[in-house]
Amino acid sequence: MTILLTAALAALSLTGCTGNGVSPDAGYPLERFSLSVGDYVYHAAIDQESHIAKIGAIKYGGQVSKVDYRLADGATISPDPKDFTGDWPESQDFTVTCDGEETVYTVVLSAYESRFPGADDDVLFFDDFDQADGLDMDAWNYVPRGTAAWQVSMSGSPDHSYIQDGNLVLAIVSEDGECLSGGVKTQGKLWFQAPFRIEVRAKFVDDAESVGQAIWMMPEPEYQTYGGWPDSGEIDIMEHSYLHDYVQHTLHSHYIDVYTGHNTDHVDREYSGYNAGEYNTYAADITDDAVIIYDANGCTEDNPQIAFTYENQHLENEAELMQWPFSGGFHIILSVGPAGPNAINPDDCPSYMLVDWVRVTKL
Repeated sequence: MTILLTAALAALSLTGCTGNGVSPDAGYPLERFSLSVGDYVYHAAIDQESHIAKIGAIKYGGQVSKVDYRLADGATISPDPKDFTGDWPESQDFTVTCDGEETVYTVVLSAYESRFPGADDDVLFFDDFDQADGLDMDAWNYVPRGTAAWQVSMSGSPDHSYIQDGNLVLAIVSEDGECLSGGVKTQGKLWFQAPFRIEVRAKFVDDAESVGQAIWMMPEPEYQTYGGWPDSGEIDIMEHSYLHDYVQHTLHSHYIDVYTGHNTDHVDREYSGYNAGEYNTYAADITDDAVIIYDANGCTEDNPQIAFTYENQHLENEAELMQWPFSGGFHIILSVGPAGPNAINPDDCPSYMLVDWVRVTKL
């Protein structure tokens, strides 16, 4: 969990095959293998019988800044290990070809936690869903079934919220005539206070008329400044439902309901487009002065595309009018379920939202 560290790759070194007596592995197809994190070099323990090269000190593959190895004389290796610099996986196979014979070596980071290390001063939270042992339960909870429209089909089960191929998969499926959906939230474990930016990269798969997807935030119970929903605020970074040619961004509170595409309060703007069938990045900035929600893929430094900005009016009678509940601690919710108040049509199952990563950054 954190930002990707980039570093220049030094030249790879290939030396003698027939053995020079400096290593117990001299003469084998792969004689030496090491990865560097900054100035620290970590050498793999190579088992020449199992062909497993194990490194036990690197937790985060994204920190790998250099790779070095030595092959037998005239041997080649594929794929090129340098291609994984800055994005090293937990386990990776390499084929070493020597004298026409192929040997597959597996390089394993036995202490691996994810591609990225823990949060630093700027990145408050990052999850790329690449961990091998499933959802990080130190950060997330499964959303249980509830009475609210978005929650009535929730299973609260890892069967419908799970890690697969580097994604968090939130599924809507039909089982024994009942439609069940997945959702996760950081409530009670992680919450964030202004100023911060949240970004989520996700795509919709097998989308259909009666299903919907959402990326949103709600206040922690102790930060419900003005009481229950909607008075203490709701930040809907992305809502996608029965009108599938757009995504919607929404704020709810005691004082306002703000929607893109509707001129109900302070907003006169078209719906936000997105790239159907592809990954899109959805983002919002929450500061002490404004909530800024971006168009899909619109959170860029050079050309930001803002869906809308809702400003803190700093009212003298704030306690009475309850205009600004957005300074408290908000947790993240990622969910799929019914598109509005109607039930999911079983014929529209299965359907999925794939979440590639979630990042929260201090502004």
